[in-house]
Amino acid sequence: MPLNDMKEHYSDIAGYFSETLCITWCEGLTLDEVAVVFGSGPDTGLRYDLVEAENAGHEAREEAGGVACSAIAGQLGSWLVVVEPDYGDTGSDHETLRALSAKGKALNVYSGVNSHSLDYYVNAQPLTVLQFMEWGEEPFHRQGEQPYLLDDLVGDFSGKRATDFQAFALALAERMTGVRLTHDWLFDKHRWLRWENWD
Repeated sequence: MPLNDMKEHYSDIAGYFSETLCITWCEGLTLDEVAVVFGSGPDTGLRYDLVEAENAGHEAREEAGGVACSAIAGQLGSWLVVVEPDYGDTGSDHETLRALSAKGKALNVYSGVNSHSLDYYVNAQPLTVLQFMEWGEEPFHRQGEQPYLLDDLVGDFSGKRATDFQAFALALAERMTGVRLTHDWLFDKHRWLRWENWD
């Protein structure tokens, strides 16, 4: 299925995120290992859907002095997916992605006020990094060890706005991972992560 044919589905998914969109896929680590990478402590037993995670995330952020510090994480096919509520961006950090891909692969789609990117790491190395340029002649600035790896797919992109990038990048993530992020997954309950000093 061409990526543009997935646009409506992923435009709806992206619409759930009002401030920032930060979703990370990881293959090769357990959920406990992913939690450690994000700085979360032992499993508290809390399970939230997206709306509940956003509410809990606002409270956690206030307690952390305005720093976003939470997410939900769960299995989707062979991948673990981490979804951060509003203002979250830990999954887009290069050191986070290195650690998440240490035994396999990691992929992050991030879109905030001034930055929009798709990062793909394999074996702790940045294979491809696509930075969306809203006002540039070319839509993407490419980096990584294989910056043109996705060009056969990226050629389908014709958007000009951040919302266009969000839907396209999520569709590209589906193509790369082979799993579809659905409304049902987001509104099912997943493990809540909160990173803080657990000492």
